[in-house]
Amino acid sequence: MTGQAPPSTAVFGYGSLLEPRSLHRTLPEIDLQECIPATAGGLVRCFDVAFPNDGSQADKAYYAADGHRPPRILLCNLRPDTGRRANGVCIPVGPRELAALRDRERRYTPTDITELVVAYAGHRAPAGRVLAFLGRTEFTRAEDAARGVLSAAYRDTILAGAAYWDQRVPGFAADFHAGTHLPAPDRVQPVRQVDLRAP
Repeated sequence: MTGQAPPSTAVFGYGSLLEPRSLHRTLPEIDLQECIPATAGGLVRCFDVAFPNDGSQADKAYYAADGHRPPRILLCNLRPDTGRRANGVCIPVGPRELAALRDRERRYTPTDITELVVAYAGHRAPAGRVLAFLGRTEFTRAEDAARGVLSAAYRDTILAGAAYWDQRVPGFAADFHAGTHLPAPDRVQPVRQVDLRAP
C-alpha cells in the first residue's frame, strides 16, 4: 500500500490482529508502518465471544490434548466500560482487505468506533472511519461464555502482539494489560486449532 492514497477505512485490531504474523496470514500486503497505534475510550478488552466447538462451525475446530472438543472456546472482544481504554492498531483497509477480515471475523460485526479512537502521541490520526469487529449477540451469551475455555496459543499470540507494539510505542503493553480482562488461569488450556477449510 506504500505510495498509494491512504484508504478511508481502518480496522481497529485489538486481539490476534495485533500480532504481525497473524495479521499477515489474512492480509499479507499490509505495511505495518502504515498501521496506527491508538486507544479506544470507554471500551475494555475481554474474552466473551464463545465459539461453538460442536461441529456447527464450518471454518475451524479446537481439540484438547486428549482429543475431545471443549464445548466453547473463548475469543477476544471489546465491551463498553466507562473510564477504561482498550488499545490496538488502526489497520488501513480497502474493500478487498475488509472482505477478507469479514471472513476471518465471521462471529463478529464491524462497528464504527471512529469517535472513540485517539492515536498515540507522535502518530497521526486515522484518515477516515475506524471499524472494530465486535462479537455478535448469538456468540456472546453469558451462559455460553461461562462454559468456555481460552486457548493458550491464542492468548500467547495476542500477548506477543502487545509486546511487538510495545517496542514501537513504549507503554503499549502496560496499557494493554490495564485495558484487558483475561480469564482466570484455570480456564486457559492447551487446545489445538484445526482449520477445516480447504487450502
